[in-house]
Amino acid sequence: MIVTITYFHEKTDADYENYKKQWDENRERFIFLHLNLPLNQQKRHIYNDMDIHKDILAIRFPSIYELQHNKIIKDIVIGKGIMYENNKIWYPKEVWIYSPHN
Repeated sequence: MIVTITYFHEKTDADYENYKKQWDENRERFIFLHLNLPLNQQKRHIYNDMDIHKDILAIRFPSIYELQHNKIIKDIVIGKGIMYENNKIWYPKEVWIYSPHN
């Protein structure tokens, strides 16, 4: 399984406009990863949002620590995907990560 990871790092107004345009055009494809929740609730949100049209896992405002230690992110990066009901596995086609300028 090949997963494309796109990292949007906003440094200028032009970066923001590019980010906003792409995210607005693809919003119906997103399942958001809610990093501020415990793992079981993160998974529940993903399961509840799944449908055949959603193929991008979107992550906004992650810390470096969250990117390195979140179990869902780690499982996707190593090719495990996200297991849900009856041992089915969801593999996002893409992971989009947005980080504003600090």
